[in-house]
Amino acid sequence: MDLVNKYCIIVPTYQSSETLLPLIYRIRNVTPEIPLIIVDDGSTDDSEKVFNQINDVTIVRHPVNRGKGAAIKSGINKAKQMKCTCGIFIDSDLQHAPEKIPEFIASKEYQNVRMILGRRSFTLWNMPFHRFLSNTVTSFIISFRTMRRVHDSQCGFRLIDLDSIQTYLCADDGFQFESEFLIRALTSGVSFVEIEIPTIYNNSHSSIRNIRDTGRFILLILKSYIWT
Repeated sequence: MDLVNKYCIIVPTYQSSETLLPLIYRIRNVTPEIPLIIVDDGSTDDSEKVFNQINDVTIVRHPVNRGKGAAIKSGINKAKQMKCTCGIFIDSDLQHAPEKIPEFIASKEYQNVRMILGRRSFTLWNMPFHRFLSNTVTSFIISFRTMRRVHDSQCGFRLIDLDSIQTYLCADDGFQFESEFLIRALTSGVSFVEIEIPTIYNNSHSSIRNIRDTGRFILLILKSYIWT
């Protein structure tokens, strides 16, 4: 299995200087050979100091903050330039366990699917109430829209065949990019499985604005009915 030429890990990051270095160390501990792409979306914190401490990592920088979707698109474009065929996406806030990356790869290698989605356990005991409500409702709506059951549509931990992502089709550059891609992929028949991952909330700051982003999500769903 030629992991180096097949896979890469893509981490979109913004103002994550406190969590980024431990995340990189943990990724490198379990997958030292796989290319790692960090996309800094215009951070103004101490992220630059972190970048100066790491080697063998490809760093893509946005001079200004453009949104998580734009960062993911830049990571995908860089991965395609590097001739990688599969991207493993993980958020930079340590709310996903990078130790699960080998399980994503194993699922890809032994199942004939194009997408592996992380699936957290939704309970009020392990998730803040507003996150529980948001994740439950959006996952139900996306499942209803696509007629395919997705249990955790908001999870940022995924493995995807890069040739299934046509970034130019996805208009959103913010947090809705992941939902937009998921709707486009599932309605076009992209095969997928889900794997269980830990539910981790470490009191990190979320850039999601509940009212504004809820409105954008509703608009996205409505617009999806007129996509060609």
